[in-house]
Amino acid sequence: MSTFDKTTLVLLPGWVLGPRPLAPLARAIERLDPRISVQCPVYPRLKEARLETWLEALDAQLPDNAWLGGWSMGGMLATALAERRGARTPGLITMGASARVMPPAWSEMSVRPRALGSWLDQGRHDVWHLGKRLLATLPRAGARQSATELALLGSMDLRQTLGRLTIPQLHLFGEHDMLIPWPARQAMAECLPPTGQIQMITDAGHGLVIDRTDDTAQAIVAFLNASSRSA
Repeated sequence: MSTFDKTTLVLLPGWVLGPRPLAPLARAIERLDPRISVQCPVYPRLKEARLETWLEALDAQLPDNAWLGGWSMGGMLATALAERRGARTPGLITMGASARVMPPAWSEMSVRPRALGSWLDQGRHDVWHLGKRLLATLPRAGARQSATELALLGSMDLRQTLGRLTIPQLHLFGEHDMLIPWPARQAMAECLPPTGQIQMITDAGHGLVIDRTDDTAQAIVAFLNASSRSA
């Protein structure tokens, strides 16, 4: 990015939590590089879980020529929307987002024995930390909206989408993410084209955007700047 360039990065939130958990990350990114403007939108209130309906609404709501990103479900939606938008999306950044929710082949894979202890420790932290936020958020989100988003989450399969995208892609994962363990990340890496890469945030779980805000922001800013220089 040159001195006068301004890059817009849209970060879509995870299931039912809304944009508030992403606000500290947005501030950290803008503090590291004032040329980056981060938007954390609220999801439209839709009554159906059809992916195309969600993409159509988000496409109309979000600015053109913005980098797309998101956490967990938001990262999956950003991936699908990036393919829909084509040249109107310069790049993609996801955090704790898989290509598919709990594929059977991934659930049958074993976790490396040496990593099992730290994985379980972080998993317990994830369950407590994220569960506490979910319990506080679900009443505000409403049962119908929560169920719609959950059905949408379970319907997405983006393995082929990742391979078709030719834009720069960064997929960040917490090292000890219990929801997306290393076999799932490995399988996802095999879907990526040469323009895509996976990075780990150490000592973090699925809540990496909350627990390792600064590390996550640094990885995002470094990738944005590197992609700008190579463009």
